[in-house]
Amino acid sequence: MNEKKLTILDKYLPIWIGLTMIFGVLLGKFFTKVAEIIDSVKIDTISVPIAIGLLWMMYPVLAKVNYEKIPQMTRDWKVFTYSIILNWAIGPFLMYGLAKLLLSNYPEYQIGLVIIGIARCIAMVLIWNLLAEGDNEKAAILVAINSVMQIFLYSVYAYFLIGTHINITM
Repeated sequence: MNEKKLTILDKYLPIWIGLTMIFGVLLGKFFTKVAEIIDSVKIDTISVPIAIGLLWMMYPVLAKVNYEKIPQMTRDWKVFTYSIILNWAIGPFLMYGLAKLLLSNYPEYQIGLVIIGIARCIAMVLIWNLLAEGDNEKAAILVAINSVMQIFLYSVYAYFLIGTHINITM
């Protein structure tokens, strides 16, 4: 069996992510103007720092995709069907159910949990697939499908699950 060693960065990726989150929280707490400064760097409504970060994270992974293989990969609809069912028919309602069950007295947190259920972290799928040495071409197709689904279904689910079912009184 040919075992490949993970790099230090890859091996401890969850720790780096956690440390980065802690750093971000502390940065915002002690330097309160940082969020305003970062938020002010926009082109129309697009945050330039977020766009750069996403490109920096996704480009190396997408550069490894053999785009010539994609047409033949699209014939295997079983995995794509499972993805659509899990991500768009089950996931949002599961998160809504968990929000109602576990956070019944906290509508603001319910909204957060529902948003997590309908807002897929598409970029991380590519990273985790790369670390698991998965099929880059199928991952790219899954990301594309879920990106399109998110464009069309995010606002529908947000309106239906949040706007009509979670009562907030401010």
